[in-house]
Parts: sequence; structure tokens; C-alpha cells
Amino acid sequence: MKIVDQLREGDKRAAAKLISMIEDDDPGATAALAEIFPHTGKAHIVGLTGPPGVGKSSLINRLVREYRERSKKVGVVAVDPTSPFTGGAVLGDRIRMADTGSDPGVFIRSMATRGHSGGLALATFDAVKVLDAYGMDIVFVETVGAGQSEVDIASRAHTTVVVQMPQSGDSVQALKAGILEIGDIYVVNKMDLGGGDTMASNLDFMLEERQGWRPPVVQTAALDGRGTKELADALTKHYRFLKRGPLWRGREADRARKELFESMRHLLAETFSDDTAGIGFEETVGAIVARKTDPRTAARKLLKGLKLPR
Repeated sequence: MKIVDQLREGDKRAAAKLISMIEDDDPGATAALAEIFPHTGKAHIVGLTGPPGVGKSSLINRLVREYRERSKKVGVVAVDPTSPFTGGAVLGDRIRMADTGSDPGVFIRSMATRGHSGGLALATFDAVKVLDAYGMDIVFVETVGAGQSEVDIASRAHTTVVVQMPQSGDSVQALKAGILEIGDIYVVNKMDLGGGDTMASNLDFMLEERQGWRPPVVQTAALDGRGTKELADALTKHYRFLKRGPLWRGREADRARKELFESMRHLLAETFSDDTAGIGFEETVGAIVARKTDPRTAARKLLKGLKLPR
């Protein structure tokens, strides 16, 4: 495909157009993704999660600068809440990253959650594949951030960074089991507010070694760039740790498994929304209401011999 050739040649506009096609469920996107897939698997995918307001966007902005100084090409997919009116992203992280977005070695894209739990739509990681094939060395995925429920990124990224901040109103939130289990690296940002040393010490005390890796706690202040180099070093160290052993393949398998299930669900949803009349959907709904069948039995019957779209 022409757009794939342009992408592989380093055309930034082709990358932007292909991601737009993915977001719009353009039929050509599926074929393009299949064509670029053999050229993926080279980028280090880093997920950043944490409650809203902890400074994830500002931190990524600083990391982008740091990696550019290290001659690395950087992609950013910032997942924002979905507008109830347009379906688009409403926060626009590109505004907060405007000074790095004009760099030819940087690609930043805001994407909408589109109602997906955990704030990660299937399209998000299709966009990551585009940036991977485009030649990015590292791709940051910034999640919406919704407290303990925001754990989906851990099965998608190679390295998961959990960002917290001092004086956030509930210091216990950072120490809950779910948060302590998903991170490969922990960051206490906004150290300039005060109280960060205590939070960092508490986190460090609670964290345990997992599969040979003990998550470090990095203290940063994105406002003035403090700790950015140390965080980038920690990311590089974790990347090398994964590549040395079997964990890299394990992370890739987790991601493939998740995306396979989501793709299957997407195809089923697409089939039912496009052709409910042809499979007796409404008749089955009537039978359930009349208590002639139950939903599980009815679903199995409808799925038998179902013809999925090509």
C-alpha cells in the first residue's frame, strides 16, 4: 500500500493519516496494519499511569527532551477522556507537549478512550504499532489515570511507570495492593511541593522484588526537569533487564494475548451491529423477554456458524 511505503520512508504525514484511519475504523486500516506488522517489535513501549493531576504529561515532555539528547526517536500516544459530543480527546496533551511536538524526531498523538474500561482502546496500541513501524526507538503511552482501576497498561507495555505526587489528599492510595503490583518503576513527581521524601520512602519500603527486578522509586520535579535523567536511566536499565532474559518474550506474549481477545470481541461487536437482522437478533431478544430461552443459550445459538467480516 502507498501509505505503508510512505510510512516506512519516514513520512510523518503518512503516520498521522494512518492513525486517523485507525481511529475512524477505515476499512483500509486493517490491511495497512497487517502490512506494517512484520516491521514492528523494535520499539521499547513504556506506559505511564497514575491519578489525574500528578504531572504525567509534563514528565513525558521532559523525558522526550532527554531521549532526544540521547539521539533516540520518540513517539507519544496520550490517551485522553472522550468528549461526549464528538467522541474525540478532550484534554489535548499535545498542548502541554507543544515545545517538543515540532521536533522531526518526535511524534505526539492524543487519542480518545472511546469508553473503554481502563482508558485503553484497541486503537491505542494499533497507533503504537504505527509508531513502531515508523521507526521510533521508544513509545510512551500516557493513560487517563483513574486510580487503582488503571491497571490495563501493565499487560500492554514492556515497562510500566506509576506516577504519584505528594500532598495528593490520600497517601494511602499509593500503597494499595493494585498500585504496588503493576509498576516496574515508581515516580514521585512534584517533589517541589514538599513531603515527597516521606512518600518515596514509604513506597520503597512496601515494594518487593518480582521476577528478579525490584522496582526503583525515582523522585522528580517535571517543572524544572529534576530527576528526568535518573528516570530515563531507570527506563534504560529495565529495558536491558527484560532483553537479557525470558521476560521480554513474556511481555510480548501478554500483549499479543490481550490484543487477540480484544480483536475477537471487536469483530463480534462489528458483526452484530452491521447485520443484526440477518441473524435473527431481535427475534432472539423477544424470545428472551418471553422467557422462552435464556441469554447464554441464545448467545451460543447466535454465534454458531456466524460469518465474520473479512
